[in-house]
Amino acid sequence: MQATESVHVLRVNVKQYTGAYSPNVFAVVDSGEAALIDAGFPNDGSVDSRLDYLKAIGGPRVELIIITHHHFDHAGGANRLHEATGGRIAMHPEEERLLRETLARPPRDGGPQEEYVRREAAKIAVDQPLADGDVIRVGHLTLRVVHTPGHSTGHVCIFLEEERVLFSGDNVLGLGTTAIPPPPEGDMARYVESLKRMKALDAVLICPGHGPLVHQPERKIQELIDHRHEREEQVLALLREGKRTPAEMVRAIYPELDPRLQRMAIGQVLSHLYKLRDDGRATLRRDGDGFVCGLPEST
Repeated sequence: MQATESVHVLRVNVKQYTGAYSPNVFAVVDSGEAALIDAGFPNDGSVDSRLDYLKAIGGPRVELIIITHHHFDHAGGANRLHEATGGRIAMHPEEERLLRETLARPPRDGGPQEEYVRREAAKIAVDQPLADGDVIRVGHLTLRVVHTPGHSTGHVCIFLEEERVLFSGDNVLGLGTTAIPPPPEGDMARYVESLKRMKALDAVLICPGHGPLVHQPERKIQELIDHRHEREEQVLALLREGKRTPAEMVRAIYPELDPRLQRMAIGQVLSHLYKLRDDGRATLRRDGDGFVCGLPEST
C-alpha cells in the first residue's frame, strides 16, 4: 500500500515468522529512483511479492537497500533483493559485525528454513557503511541516517525530511514494545536516549519494522519511554522485596508467561538491571551461568 506520496509499504505475511507481525519493508520512491528500507526474509514469496509491487508502481530504479539492523527478519533478504534490482546494500558497521558474529554461532534448531535464511544472510556484502548524520538522496528527497542504539548497538533509523516520516526499525513497533537485549548487543540506557532523540525529530508518521503505521509518533514514543521507566521502578521494587535473580523477577512480573518467551523476558529484566547497576542503583554480578542482583549497601 501507499503510506504517503513517496512511501510505499511492501508488507508480506510470512507464515514461518513466529511474531505477531511479519517484518515490514518500505520503498521511498521519487523521480524514478527508489531506496528500500529493510529487506525482510529471503524466501521466494516475500522477495517475489515485493518485486512485483515495485513493477506495479512503474519499476523505479532501486539505488540502495538500507538495513536498519542485522536481525535476519530485516537483513535476510538483502542479497536476493540486491541480485534482482542491483541496489547497493547499506548497513552500519556495528550491525555488519553483529551479523557476522550471529552467523558464526550455532543455529537455533529452526530446521531447513533457518538454514536457508542463514545461507542467504551469509551472502550479504555491504557496499555502503552507514554513519549517524549521513544524507542519502532519492530523486529530490532527503533521507537522513539517525544512529539509534538500543535494540542493537548499530541500529539506525531513517528520517525522510521532506515528509517527516521516520522509519524506526525495531526501536518502535506498530503495536506493543520491542525487545532490548542486555549488553553487549543491546543497551537499555542508550535505548531510552535513542527514543528521546527520535521524539525530537517531530515526525508526523512512523513506519515501524513490524506492525501498522504509527500516526501519533510523539505519543507513541513517550508511552515507550514511560513504560521503560515504570519497568525500571518495578525491578527496583522487586529488589527491595528480596528478589535476587532475573528469573525470580520474571516470575513476579510475568506470572502467566509462555515458557517459550522465558529467555527473552529474562533478557529484558537483565537489560534493566545493567542500566540500574550503571546508574549506581543496583548491584549485578555473574554467578555461574546466571546472575545475582541486589541493592547497594547505602540503599
